[in-house]
Amino acid sequence: MVKIFLFAFFIVISFANAAGPRWDNSIDIDDPNLAINVAAEQCQKSLINAPEKLELWCEKAINMGYWRGLVPLSLHTGNGERLLKKATKRVNAKDPTAYSTLAWIYEGGMFVDQDINYAISLHKEFLALDVELPKSSVTATHEELAKLYKIQQNWLSVSKHAQYVFDNTTFEFNKEHAARLMKLAQDKLVDQGHSKR
Repeated sequence: MVKIFLFAFFIVISFANAAGPRWDNSIDIDDPNLAINVAAEQCQKSLINAPEKLELWCEKAINMGYWRGLVPLSLHTGNGERLLKKATKRVNAKDPTAYSTLAWIYEGGMFVDQDINYAISLHKEFLALDVELPKSSVTATHEELAKLYKIQQNWLSVSKHAQYVFDNTTFEFNKEHAARLMKLAQDKLVDQGHSKR
């Protein structure tokens, strides 16, 4: 349970940091010219900076079309029913933006029973979509797969996906992490009697 809480906390912090460091009280939620990106930022920032306004801002952002506002709203209320339903519907419609959210729900057991296999299948389905995907999203998905396969101790798959991250990431931290995963996978494979590459 503590791992799930910490996982959710770090996801929320990343949402808040992505939105920027400050809460802006001057933004009028009823402004007819309010842009969706502003409402989305207020939704994300409110979790840390103005939790008493979170439901108002997130509902506003959701109604304007920012469906991922359901993430902080669900974490705040403890009810992920709407998030699960919306993410599932969007995955069924092959919306690339929904796969990581639904995989996150199942990976962490947020609002559902934890299902690592289903999280893996969602990531793999994302990679197989017949659309052009941003390279950063593809690399992040391989990183998630390496992490999930590590949980399952599937060392061949850990090595494969970590190698992809190592070869394609633009961030030194991710490259170092991928190198550590590749070394761990190689050591485990040797321990299991597989020959060293």
